[in-house]
Amino acid sequence: MGQIMHENTKDELMKTVELEKLRLEASVRSEIAIVLKMADSPLIKRYFSQPDNLLLERITIEEIGAYGGAFASKLVFWVNDIDKIFYTVGHEPYVVNPDIPENYWYNMSLYETEVYNFNINFNPDLGVTNLWINAPVFNNENIPIGIIGTGINISNFIDMIYNNYSGKADLFFFNAAGEITGTNVVDLVKNKINITNVLGKTGIEIFESIEGLGDYDIRYLETKKPDGIAIIGAIPALEWYITAVHHFAPREKLQSAMTLLFIVMMFVIFSIFAVFNIFVSRLLNPLYRIIKEISRLSGDWDLKQFNENFKKNELDTLGEFLNMTIIDQLTGIYNRRFFDGNMKKIIRSLSRTDGKLSLLMIDIDFFKKYNDNYGHDQGDNCLKEVAVILSKTLIREEDFVARYGGEEFVVVLPNTDENGAHLIADRLLKNIYDAKITHETSDVVPFVTVSIGGTTGIVKHSQEEADYVKSADVGLYKSKQNGRNQYTFIPFDNN
Repeated sequence: MGQIMHENTKDELMKTVELEKLRLEASVRSEIAIVLKMADSPLIKRYFSQPDNLLLERITIEEIGAYGGAFASKLVFWVNDIDKIFYTVGHEPYVVNPDIPENYWYNMSLYETEVYNFNINFNPDLGVTNLWINAPVFNNENIPIGIIGTGINISNFIDMIYNNYSGKADLFFFNAAGEITGTNVVDLVKNKINITNVLGKTGIEIFESIEGLGDYDIRYLETKKPDGIAIIGAIPALEWYITAVHHFAPREKLQSAMTLLFIVMMFVIFSIFAVFNIFVSRLLNPLYRIIKEISRLSGDWDLKQFNENFKKNELDTLGEFLNMTIIDQLTGIYNRRFFDGNMKKIIRSLSRTDGKLSLLMIDIDFFKKYNDNYGHDQGDNCLKEVAVILSKTLIREEDFVARYGGEEFVVVLPNTDENGAHLIADRLLKNIYDAKITHETSDVVPFVTVSIGGTTGIVKHSQEEADYVKSADVGLYKSKQNGRNQYTFIPFDNN
């Protein structure tokens, strides 16, 4: 009976986590879309660069006010980096001091955020604790010149989450630092209490389990002392996590209560569980189909068509969400998820005509030494520079480069024979070499170089993307063995 109870509770909590994370993402996604539209407004960018222009200020505030009316809270704020004055409709402006701990969000939003971020913070000048959505505003030279965003009232936000929640488990939202960002006890959120302090050993186990948790993974955890179950999932759009925790009664009580009456009661409970599971499964089936469709689109999406559609409807929040799933957030190029999905599409297409496909695996030489010598921040900058050079080297629209993982990149060249792939590989090597990115600890030359492995095959429907990666990887290994800063091609096994 204990095992049956565990399995039923596990299934129920997994469905709860899936449903609540979707509900939360949906509730804030429209707010994010409006904030991003403001941050990209040419008029707002001009005003942030010329805050003393009174005419520009008047028409810009009118535009900001129009955007503000679309927020659920009707709250919109802005601050430019020239005078650092915090403005919001209906409140007196004040100067932000970025050097005091209370205003940590300012430097984080301006200099460490590429698109937007969240923080829960008490603003003493406004007298409110809000979930703030902050987006940096960049000028034409991609230099941050200010911040714009909105605030969602914490009490209303938590009520929105929990008003429709009727589950028996304790439900918590928390960020990467372990700070509780959502629960039915508002003070825990306002005071940024850590989940490890509230749940003790169970909280520690939950926090440790988020390491390596993928955007679409759900983890199951059996807790001890007290005996229970915890389900943990990621909420990528908010960079938060969700956990549902349920503790069982002690096993001794279960054993001492195994009477006929208890058996009858358990039979009734299990019957209810069964009916409930059928109901919830049917309720969630449309949501699961939506998740599956989003996963398919993010892999097989025609980016040109996607961008055209997105311009037709700039408030299409699904489009924004899909972009986040296929773009590497550090380098701005495609990620491994896009590579895996798009390779399936390319193989299906080329297999109909026995077309040729070339693939290049690229690795930055002695990148660990680079990180050890210059630090991880400079290492991130190096990855960005290399990604830009690789992207600009490709000319054809159908060719693309993706970040495969760490310092490794992959270049996909549909309808390209080995001679054409050799030309691209040679050009990639030369362009990286000519960039002269300083690398004093390299064993090749005192600046950044790459090693490349390549392969070309006649595409068959039975092939998979892993076949091409494996063949190119052999060439990459040989390039490293032979001194690096070179490329090696390996014949693809078409049998």
